[in-house]
Amino acid sequence: MGKQRFRYSASILKPSHLFATIGALLTILLGSLLLLALPNLGELDFSQLYLDEHGNVPFELHLIALCLLLGCVVAFVNRRVWLELDSENLTIHIPRLTGLGLMGFTTGDHRIPLNTIRKVELTAVTGFRNMAQALQQSKLSLVTDRRTYRLQPYHFLREGHPDHRIGMGSAFGKPKARLESIITEAPLVKALSGITGNVEFTSTQTDRTGPLANHFNLLKHKGMVLQLILLAVLGTYALVDYVLLTNYLVIGDLPLWPFISTGLLLGVLGVQLGKGAPRAERFGLAALLCIIAFAATYPGLQRYALVVSPEPLSVAYDNTETGYFEHSHYPAIDQRESSIPEYWQSLPSEVTYTFFLHESELGFVLIDMAAVYEKSRAFYREDGR
Repeated sequence: MGKQRFRYSASILKPSHLFATIGALLTILLGSLLLLALPNLGELDFSQLYLDEHGNVPFELHLIALCLLLGCVVAFVNRRVWLELDSENLTIHIPRLTGLGLMGFTTGDHRIPLNTIRKVELTAVTGFRNMAQALQQSKLSLVTDRRTYRLQPYHFLREGHPDHRIGMGSAFGKPKARLESIITEAPLVKALSGITGNVEFTSTQTDRTGPLANHFNLLKHKGMVLQLILLAVLGTYALVDYVLLTNYLVIGDLPLWPFISTGLLLGVLGVQLGKGAPRAERFGLAALLCIIAFAATYPGLQRYALVVSPEPLSVAYDNTETGYFEHSHYPAIDQRESSIPEYWQSLPSEVTYTFFLHESELGFVLIDMAAVYEKSRAFYREDGR
């Protein structure tokens, strides 16, 4: 028998299904961004999305870039994983940077003579609610005289042969009935079962253990699914609109009733939609929906001010002290604790300074700080800070 070579795939989905899912999520996110930015698209300065008042990239974006870099490193290392099986040996090459060792699987370089394998155990973990989790946690154990090697049975693709991975629809199906048969037909499992000869080859199903083993499946409850959709929509809106409105400053007292009414309304709605679900999931998800509603109300109020007052008012404020501006009819603007103190110190005292205001008719005022931030960036560039 010739050599059989297997490469590793972290995903159990066919590439077309995986890319379609990622593309759909990105389309929703970008669509939301463009929809919210459309009214002011001509005035939108995209550099303001990733630069702070000093014209520097904030720490959070550096952290995100670092996480993306680590993800790329792990993806690259996963591409270096391979197994090679011939009539005498099974050769394993799994770099430790893949992180599979944290899940209890074998890593490193190993050459296993087939005549030392005493038992091959295929464990299909069925205590999960969908096929994706079950396939991820199932194990293929090779018991030898010296040690036991544990591999993921479904994640190895045989080179030069058709892709055996499942589609998106099957990934969220019930694993109990089909899991063992799917794993048994995986290329690596079939190759080992055909070459190990008289070695004991056992296949058993085991339920998932642990505190979440019997968790309630939210996706099987229509009310819970609706709440998850609301969470996704509100969370996406809050995040996207918060980013788009970073140039606006709220002054004056924000009314409490929009926060309270929105939170209570969605909290009560969540409790009603969760009827029939266990108490913990029902009230836990309703509380989470209430919190997300609170978070989405803040950019919602800002957006409301821009809708009712689309054209800003040019208002001259008195610079009474460094970073503090007053007006007889509008709330004071306090920038004494801002991150650009040197810029405010450079402004002459006892002179007027123009701000652009949007009146909300709810007791607070929205200030467009884009011009201020642009001047502050120019100031720091000239100052060499």
